[in-house]
Amino acid sequence: MAFASIIAFGYRYSNVLNMASLKEQNKCHDVTHRVISLFFRQYDLPGQIPSAIGDLTYLKYLTFRKLHNLTGPIPESLTKLKYLDFLRLDWLNLTGPIPSFLGQLKNLTYLNLSFNKLTGGIPDSLSTIPGLKSIYLDRNQLTGKIPASLANLKLNGLYLILSHNNLSGELPPAFAGVDFEKLDLSRNKLQGDASLVFGKNKSTYYIDISRNQFEFNLSKVEFNESLTTLDMNHNKIYGSIPKAMTGLELQSLNVSYNRLCGEIPVGGRLQSFDYSVYFHNRCLCGAPLDSCK
Repeated sequence: MAFASIIAFGYRYSNVLNMASLKEQNKCHDVTHRVISLFFRQYDLPGQIPSAIGDLTYLKYLTFRKLHNLTGPIPESLTKLKYLDFLRLDWLNLTGPIPSFLGQLKNLTYLNLSFNKLTGGIPDSLSTIPGLKSIYLDRNQLTGKIPASLANLKLNGLYLILSHNNLSGELPPAFAGVDFEKLDLSRNKLQGDASLVFGKNKSTYYIDISRNQFEFNLSKVEFNESLTTLDMNHNKIYGSIPKAMTGLELQSLNVSYNRLCGEIPVGGRLQSFDYSVYFHNRCLCGAPLDSCK
């Protein structure tokens, strides 16, 4: 075979699960015959993720996507995929908890389990995957606190996407030492001080903590210059908008529905946004809102 990977893309269920042929190719010593990538999407395949996938020893990239009839739990046979780097199981109807055995996939760098019906908490075992850099668990039914152990993933440029769940409690204090590149905690039931995710020396470009119950003084927050997207709407954030925000190249901003007061600083991009990103605060004023009296 001339290609370095075998891609099963959009096959019908009966063909995809004819694993015997793929397994025989997988046993071949010639690397060009090893199954490296499997992609399944668009077709409504019935049943569950086949446990036989675990027999494809050299599998590095596995995607099941937008297969709305695919249900059931994540199979433990995936732990046999010791070379797996990329795991995407999104827009399915997976149920049950996020299994702790995913922590055995030590080569994993990308994990996407979003848009499912997964329940329970986020397992600590994810923090034992040394190179895990992207975690997408959004649009599920997860509960409990965000585990402090995730702070052990101190890789520069960590993506942590946990939006649209039922997570609660305060953020782990250890998150102050994590340099997130993208952080989305929106639409949960989180509370307390979220200012610890900010920092002047961080490289974060995207932070969305909207629609929670966070409460902290915005005027004391230090922002990094790379921040371009900031959404904090529908919280209990108080204080004033710091002058330092005029130095940010913000492309998107929303601080509405909080408890902010004082005059919006003039400069930078702060006046380029519509009034709606500032309204419904306690006593915020100045362009693009009404002038301060």
